[in-house]
Amino acid sequence: MKNIFILSLLSTLLFSSTSEQIEAYLSLSKTDSELIAIEEVFDGMRADEDNSTQEINQIYSLYLEEHLSSNEVEELLALYRTPIMQRYVIEMDIGELPVDEMKIFLSSLKETPLSTQRLDIIDNILKHTVNDEQILAFYASMTQRYQPKKEKNSSEKNATKEPTKREKKFLEMMKKDAKNSLLYGTQVLSIEEMNELNTALKSTIISKASQVESSAMVHVMNTFIQGIVAEPKTSTENNESLKN
Repeated sequence: MKNIFILSLLSTLLFSSTSEQIEAYLSLSKTDSELIAIEEVFDGMRADEDNSTQEINQIYSLYLEEHLSSNEVEELLALYRTPIMQRYVIEMDIGELPVDEMKIFLSSLKETPLSTQRLDIIDNILKHTVNDEQILAFYASMTQRYQPKKEKNSSEKNATKEPTKREKKFLEMMKKDAKNSLLYGTQVLSIEEMNELNTALKSTIISKASQVESSAMVHVMNTFIQGIVAEPKTSTENNESLKN
């Protein structure tokens, strides 16, 4: 039993992914551009420019290195180099999605709905790419500074608890945004390509990467919150400080 544990540990250490592999994956999947956008938002939220919060890209990349093996990253790179995934990455690049054009397109669907077949494929893709628990975990990390102390980490203690109204509203908003972006971004793909994309996104490695990347974003948010305040304050504590 001890030998099995040692072999397992050595396998993890010897075959963990490298910074070069992660950098290649982030570039190929265009996640690096998303991280830049997130960094810009966080910069605007910081109280001062001298804050010691680490760069988002650095925190995120290191987390991926620690939680994805070398083989897993190589599998991801191979998948993202396929024509259908490269097409998907280009069409879904958040930095290139024109908001006004998307609104016009979505409005046009009321008069000219998409085919049932295309909508079914899109719904199927969303089932595998949008995870309620992961979205709620990010929401919890994003709002932790203002949660009553007794509620902090409650999601870890009771994962089956009913989401609050605010959590449900955030979840619905994120799922709606994800569907609208997918509807708009994949409009240029044929049904055959949509089926091919659906198969690719249903793969085990995409599921694993999605889980790790969602956890990485929670880790990024936690690190950011800790960086801007020594001890996260609740809204009640903030009101008391204003009175004094």
